[in-house]
Amino acid sequence: MPEEKIVTVDFDQEDAYSAILPRSPLVSSYHAKWNGIRLDHHRQPSHETPEHYFHQHTIGISLDPGIKKAERVLNGLTQRESIAHGDVTVIPANTHHISRCESGGEFILLSLEPAFFNRIALETVDLQNIHITPHFFTPDPLIQQIGLALKSELESDGMGTRIYIESLANTLCIHLLKHYGAYQENIPQHTESKGLSRLKLQQAMEYIQDNLDKDLSLAEISAVVSMSMYHFSRLFKQSTGFAPHQYVMNCRIEKAKILLTRSEKTIDQIYQLVGFQNQSHFTNVFRKLMGTTPKVYREQVR
Repeated sequence: MPEEKIVTVDFDQEDAYSAILPRSPLVSSYHAKWNGIRLDHHRQPSHETPEHYFHQHTIGISLDPGIKKAERVLNGLTQRESIAHGDVTVIPANTHHISRCESGGEFILLSLEPAFFNRIALETVDLQNIHITPHFFTPDPLIQQIGLALKSELESDGMGTRIYIESLANTLCIHLLKHYGAYQENIPQHTESKGLSRLKLQQAMEYIQDNLDKDLSLAEISAVVSMSMYHFSRLFKQSTGFAPHQYVMNCRIEKAKILLTRSEKTIDQIYQLVGFQNQSHFTNVFRKLMGTTPKVYREQVR
């Protein structure tokens, strides 16, 4: 096929799929403007894509309950696939790709910006030229779990908090490096650590407490203690028992409990003061952690 006929797909464009798939995605994170990662949830009829390549690293996750038959070409290698629920394909950026789906299907596509992925790679393994390799559909429970968690966050009222989205994206990058990277053997396995120093832990906690009204990001918090997001997340959890996004959410709810108990501020005011994007999201998280709604909690403790 002549080079000029190969379609390029750039997920920085909202309608990135229009040249290769019959239908637009059902749901997309394009307007949520997640940092470094995009999610699109598709339900497509049977189709054959033209030969194309993505500007971003792309991961497909099958959501079909049964077995779907397909044929795929990755960098000139052709394989017939029997795709089951949760199976995952990995298509690195600039990999020539064709897919032929006999019966259509439902799936998630995650796209990772190479610059974002390379930054995580550099922070993690100190390698500037590490890359991931193409893989046909095979089971990968962790990637399936990450995809479903991102989809759930996108569909929630809060549209997903930045720190949680970044944590999932970081976990995805590390998993790809460890299991789909060309230099797997060079990725260090950290088995011993004492966690963050007392000073760094105090600095991180104080920054979180002082900025609970903001949509905190993992990048911001790790920068306060001059660490990479990957190492900060790992050591913070060792120090506290919580991933950063879990700790932040717990702090938001604890502050909300104090405001509900000791102030006359309305619930509408309180959810904004503790960093939630709307009251519905605040109520759902509060109920999940406390077993009751903010309104009922206030009535019970007063």
